[in-house]
Amino acid sequence: MRKPPSLNRRSLMVAGCGITAGALLGIRPAHADVPNSARFDLPGDGGNPILKRSLGHDWVLQSFAYDNAHQHIYFAEVEPGSTTGDLWITKTDTKGKILGSMKLHGFGHGVAIAVEPYGGAVYLWTEWQASGSGFGTKIGRFKFVDGTVLDRASSAIQDRTPSIGDTMVNPQPAIDPSTGRLLVRYKTGADMPRIVAFDLSDARAGRLGSGDRLVERALPSRGSWGKNNPFQGYTAYGRYAYLIEGRANGPSYITVVDLNGTGQSTVVDRWETRTGASLPGREPQGMAIWMHSTGPRLAFGFHSNTGGVRQATVFYKSEFV
Repeated sequence: MRKPPSLNRRSLMVAGCGITAGALLGIRPAHADVPNSARFDLPGDGGNPILKRSLGHDWVLQSFAYDNAHQHIYFAEVEPGSTTGDLWITKTDTKGKILGSMKLHGFGHGVAIAVEPYGGAVYLWTEWQASGSGFGTKIGRFKFVDGTVLDRASSAIQDRTPSIGDTMVNPQPAIDPSTGRLLVRYKTGADMPRIVAFDLSDARAGRLGSGDRLVERALPSRGSWGKNNPFQGYTAYGRYAYLIEGRANGPSYITVVDLNGTGQSTVVDRWETRTGASLPGREPQGMAIWMHSTGPRLAFGFHSNTGGVRQATVFYKSEFV
């Protein structure tokens, strides 16, 4: 196993890398190749910086992401049983100490969240404009302001939904801090997931059209297996995307996808993680890249329930294959 070199604060602010044009990946010809990078070793050593911590609201954890410039975490919780897409955002330090919060009305289910420190502020990217099912139909970018309530109709929200010609069902954002890319997982139909990536500077400016995408490919279909093991989040580090799936009180799985792959191929097909097996009501919820001073970490979370109190736990992997 190997580790990449340690990262300093300047390297945590890395800009998006250039990628040469090619053809679209997946069912269609490839559009670009992602430069090679290390891949996290799923059975490798890791850690548990946050264990059974209550967040800012007793709602259900769905996702989280790191502000790697300031070493903060932003957690997204959804109101239990909500069909209106109400989310609670809790800001913490990397050990789970609460530093602030914000409420979002009518946004979505909170399946994924991305955090972008920019221009002296912190911007959040989430699903937005919830449908009747409670899931978002677009992607919104907005400034985090502690203690506020943001309505879906607010002019403070920037529409950052890709327009690449595909039907975009339930788009979900993530940011790869190692390359400065925005990634969007979405579906074009039932059990037809895809992923597309843009340079973050383009995405920030609203350049999210077909000619702006860096890479696009199909993700694995989940079939009947997926009905019992819901999709619970994803992230990306360099060449590889990581997906987490599983249900409450059941097994949890991580799948690795090569962004240079084709069709619905995987690198590691549903590797089962038993991390946090003793958590009461354990349910996988969210993934993120943590750019720690000792090196990058693949973080993944779990929701649990202790005596009726909902809690969040975060584990990580830090070794590479």
